[in-house]
Amino acid sequence: MENNYSNLDWMIHWSLPKYHPRNSQIVLINKINNAIQEGSKNIILEAGTGIGKSAIATTIANMYEDSYILTMTKQLQEQYLDDFGAMLVEIKGRGNYKCNYKGTCDFCIKSEYNLSKCKDCDYLTALNLAKEAENVITNYDYFYYAGVANPTLNSRELLILDEAHNLERKMLALSSNELNREYIATTFGIDIFEPLMNRSKSVNYLKRRPDYWMELCEDLVGHCSDNIKEIEGEHKNDVQVTLDEFESDPERFSNFNYVEKQQLEADAKVFNSIKLGLEAKDLIIDLPDLDMIRSNRMDISTEFKPYSVVDETNELLKLGNVRIFLTGTLGSKDKFCEWNNINPDETYYIYQKSPFDVKNRPIYTDFVGSMSGKRRNIPRWRNDKALLKVRELLDKHPGQKGVVHTSSNEQAHWIMENLKEYNFMFVGGSDRNEVLKQFSESDESIILIGASLKDGVDFKDDLCRFQIIFKIPYPQLNEQVKYRKDLDPKWYYYQAVMSLMQAYGRGIRDKDDWCVMYIIDSDFMRLFDFNRSFFNEYFSEAIKK
Repeated sequence: MENNYSNLDWMIHWSLPKYHPRNSQIVLINKINNAIQEGSKNIILEAGTGIGKSAIATTIANMYEDSYILTMTKQLQEQYLDDFGAMLVEIKGRGNYKCNYKGTCDFCIKSEYNLSKCKDCDYLTALNLAKEAENVITNYDYFYYAGVANPTLNSRELLILDEAHNLERKMLALSSNELNREYIATTFGIDIFEPLMNRSKSVNYLKRRPDYWMELCEDLVGHCSDNIKEIEGEHKNDVQVTLDEFESDPERFSNFNYVEKQQLEADAKVFNSIKLGLEAKDLIIDLPDLDMIRSNRMDISTEFKPYSVVDETNELLKLGNVRIFLTGTLGSKDKFCEWNNINPDETYYIYQKSPFDVKNRPIYTDFVGSMSGKRRNIPRWRNDKALLKVRELLDKHPGQKGVVHTSSNEQAHWIMENLKEYNFMFVGGSDRNEVLKQFSESDESIILIGASLKDGVDFKDDLCRFQIIFKIPYPQLNEQVKYRKDLDPKWYYYQAVMSLMQAYGRGIRDKDDWCVMYIIDSDFMRLFDFNRSFFNEYFSEAIKK
């Protein structure tokens, strides 16, 4: 490490000049700096809500002037920019930039023509600025794409990973590929589920026989190659168009199939990676259920997921000489290191409890019974007692905003359908950020509901006075989760604990704030009793009957 900072350097590099740092922040900045100077390659900061982890992280980034900061969502990325925009340069995926010629930069051609001659390309401008900047803010999705899948970013001194407790689950999602039924049917005229439609094969057969998917991928790669050759042949001479000609009359060249060629090349790469993975037998084949397939729904896919993301995680972490993992809830340093293949001997762990008074954040256990499993083939959560309890709790908070955390969108829609007298607002899907903005700006007593509200959102003060945990948020049991659960059952329960503790932290964001949480699923007690070591003191001390 070239820099050798003393314990007074936070004064020069403090990232919030309008506010003086708290003593706890000064202590943590100095602890992290000392760990770096002493040669620690991995530093974990588990600090509760209210400590100000982002200000600590950006101050350290300022000190070393060579960092990437990763967030789980674009919304959190924007929050960093709002608070620390003067010291950060942002880069996002191509689809977030407007193309001056056609659509967004997602549809820009990866050819010498566009990448070298489109000097006013918004995406390329942002990318070049990021490469030259001292401190870069981005999200895990883009960083995986630009750092691992399609390497264009160089390593830096610091890699700061926010919401790091979700690292492995995020990597599992990013390392997966899929074959989308509608896209392949529209583009290639092939129904990937034809053997199930004509009843010649069963779902279990296609899950356990990779040869079918290998042959399908080979066919798709062949289609791509033929189509690319055809496109190149059709426009062989058109590639010589000059930039001046293109800029003077872009509509003249609007029928070029460059976009289609780029998409086909990208497809061929995906199909080949799936085929190679299946040949090595290191992919899980995850299919929709048979009823969804035979109902002729087109918006479904077959997913191909790796058993392990150790290699991909290693490649991502190599982009930082020193890695700083930020989280409000870690659960277990040893398990975190084990599951992410991090050397615990090179890892320095720091814990700082949130300062918020426990009397302002009680957790009431008010059970209606177990919400897991089925009874007479009906999910246990689908019962009148649960609805009555939700109604009772909502009536305790008239005129207040709150959040109902479900473990699936199906549960959220069922509650909304049966409790129409309440002002629910569903959060989930591509419009998540727009819905959250509408909620924040509204003066109405809206109740947010959904399965995606446990991470990456801040509900300060009157935005959230109560929260209800409808069902314990165990991960959905797809093939990948089943594999990880069988390999290490603790991993499965750890995911639920992390989701619970993250949800708990959404409602209180400063020392004068207050929020009540209710848990109505009795499965909580079994989770708590058998996995108590994963729950931190901040959560455990707040539990009341």
